[in-house]
Amino acid sequence: MTGAAAATALLVPEMFGVERRPPWPVLLAARPVFAGGLGVLAGALAATSSRARPAALGAAGVAGLVLVAGRRPAATSPGPVTLTVLVANVWQGRADPEALAAIVEAERPDLVVLPESGERFRARLEDRLKPDLGYVAHCAPPPRPHRHVPEHPDGPWTTVLTAPSLGDVRVARLVSGGLYGWLEVTGGELGDARVLATHTVAPVPGLVERWGDELDLVAAWRAAAPGSTVVAGDLNTTVEHRALAALGDGGVPGPPTWPRRWPRWLGFRIDHVLAGGGLAVRTSRVLDLPGSDHRAVLAHLG
Repeated sequence: MTGAAAATALLVPEMFGVERRPPWPVLLAARPVFAGGLGVLAGALAATSSRARPAALGAAGVAGLVLVAGRRPAATSPGPVTLTVLVANVWQGRADPEALAAIVEAERPDLVVLPESGERFRARLEDRLKPDLGYVAHCAPPPRPHRHVPEHPDGPWTTVLTAPSLGDVRVARLVSGGLYGWLEVTGGELGDARVLATHTVAPVPGLVERWGDELDLVAAWRAAAPGSTVVAGDLNTTVEHRALAALGDGGVPGPPTWPRRWPRWLGFRIDHVLAGGGLAVRTSRVLDLPGSDHRAVLAHLG
């Protein structure tokens, strides 16, 4: 029992209500890796030490349960609209605008969400997009100064591109949101669906509490929405964080999106398109984006 209890405390901090306290938000993002490593070490210890075997087997059992307890996409009926959403964090405007324009022209998403893109990157991207595509850009600056979010022409901003397929949508800045710019898209062909384009802070030292508060703000926005919801952006949160489930369902998990320089089998899926209230993510793909430290996510909803 000692080994099982210790492994539970290490791998399942939710059971003790500490998953939002340092260092757990960062450690939870790598929980599958920790569980796999713990399982291997515990198995080796059980094989070589009869004295430690009971505790080691208990720890290995908990690690195995954590690994097999996969997240399954929620069963959802087809929604009222068909929507394609592209999320691409452009890394403080460093992404290659020509490469991003090529993705947009090839995939023709209805909505493009660009965390860390302000007016400067928007202008560079629009120069490379074909005018006949008809995308309209909207930018949201950070709502307030903050020492963790220094002034930058792109970094703390969020940009949204809306396609003509969405009709006469309304795009509004949410000044009550987080430290980065957030935008809400409503109306037009979205019907009663609402889209939140967001970028929440990372759970790094000095921002862990703020990270949890911003996830709660997104959850409150979704709970207050009268119809279907889509949350799209860089959430700095993985499926290992319980708070993500309150923001919507992302369908079948795919490859990591950060950091892009790592192999596709290694890293963290922190960029998401999440749907709920009758909408569901039917398919999604992760696309390379040269110049950015993130990969992009293209999701088809219905």
